[in-house]
Amino acid sequence: MSTREPSLEWWNNQLPPTLRATGIVEYALDQIDGLLDYVTGEQPIQPSAVANACIESFMVNVRLVADFLLKPQFAKDLRAVDLVPAWSPPQSEAARRLGEWWDLASKHVMHMSLQRIPDDIGSIQPLTEADMRQMAADCRAVYEAFATQYRPAD
Repeated sequence: MSTREPSLEWWNNQLPPTLRATGIVEYALDQIDGLLDYVTGEQPIQPSAVANACIESFMVNVRLVADFLLKPQFAKDLRAVDLVPAWSPPQSEAARRLGEWWDLASKHVMHMSLQRIPDDIGSIQPLTEADMRQMAADCRAVYEAFATQYRPAD
């Protein structure tokens, strides 16, 4: 019996890129779910820099899920439509909101947008616990719609 690790070729055969892609999206969903109690304040975090990092991680993962499920096909990125050519997001409130969450994460976390620094600071509406929980639920709901159509090659 050999104690050698399996080769990269073996791993590539076991975990083709499409399976790795869905694994990454499912990991992002797990991160969203795992961070939910921390970002809603149900589970307090100190110091505040760590609490903020949890919120940013939550939002980055929401954006990744939304990007994969909602955005059009691009040569440089892998999207749901690359794995399920007939995929289109469901015509649902969850999918509509997920598009809004993508926009929010893009403009307030990922980019230094003008929306991030409005003229009137009083116009900023902080996210509520209900918003955060809705984000997580919308990510899960739209991914589940995709997962019912996705059948990895054997």
